[in-house]
Amino acid sequence: MAPSRSRKPVSAARIKTAAVQGAVRQAEADLREANEQLADTVVGAVVTKEAVDAALVQNLHVESQLHEAVKELQVVTDLLKSAEQDKAAHGRSGEGVDSVREHLATAVDQAKDAVP
Repeated sequence: MAPSRSRKPVSAARIKTAAVQGAVRQAEADLREANEQLADTVVGAVVTKEAVDAALVQNLHVESQLHEAVKELQVVTDLLKSAEQDKAAHGRSGEGVDSVREHLATAVDQAKDAVP
């Protein structure tokens, strides 16, 4: 989810943070479900290959979700750093400054390029 070039850095950071929180909550729920599947197989004393495979696939999905969340949080960090730097340099928040937008657009593009 790339911020539009017209969004203010702090607003974009707030929106990204909310999206990342939702993704992390979903990953947590998926992981809990996979762990319950594994625990149920241990309690039943019959561990089926299908149950273990399903839990492993789900865990890999959770790992991917968390990896994406980490990348999104890095973008949020960069957005906030940009706003802080502009405020320190100019005594203003930096909201709406063209140079900050360009920096953020570059950071987002770099984050997209880093996706495996």
